[in-house]
Amino acid sequence: MTEAELRVHLDDLIERYVSDELVERRLLLLVDKDEVPAKGIMVELTPFTKGRLSEQDRKVIGDIAFYFC
Repeated sequence: MTEAELRVHLDDLIERYVSDELVERRLLLLVDKDEVPAKGIMVELTPFTKGRLSEQDRKVIGDIAFYFC
């Protein structure tokens, strides 16, 4: 997974799962930083995804964790 793919996947996950508009905006700003703090974003995303993840999203999150955390 490239950094560009990481950004796309994180954007998708944040927009799909984060229900709090302020948290969503803050996380999307973090995705746009020069160095994406993937681990921190994933930690903040976790409460919004509990029990709601599709199988495909689980794989994406696993890949993000493997390559960037």
